[in-house]
Amino acid sequence: VQFRTNHVPLQSYLERIGKAPSATCPTCGDAPETVHHFLLVCPTYALHRAVHFMPLGFSGRTLATLLNSKDALRPLFTYINATGRLRTVVGALIGPCSGYP
Repeated sequence: VQFRTNHVPLQSYLERIGKAPSATCPTCGDAPETVHHFLLVCPTYALHRAVHFMPLGFSGRTLATLLNSKDALRPLFTYINATGRLRTVVGALIGPCSGYP
């Protein structure tokens, strides 16, 4: 739900609520770190995207699929955990099923 509503502790949201001085992505410095940037664009995580979203095929390159498809849950959670980007704030993400991710 937080990813769908953009209430994720990424720089864009943190700047909006006054918790960060800038929305710029801390890993690439190329653009504001939004949900779209983190999941689909940031060059820092290109390899993670290729590995974890590959099973989703072409549809895995859209926010609509990543944030709304039941089939995308496991790849999305493993991607987020693999990047380590949110680990210090939210810890490791555990999926809805035991043994997940």
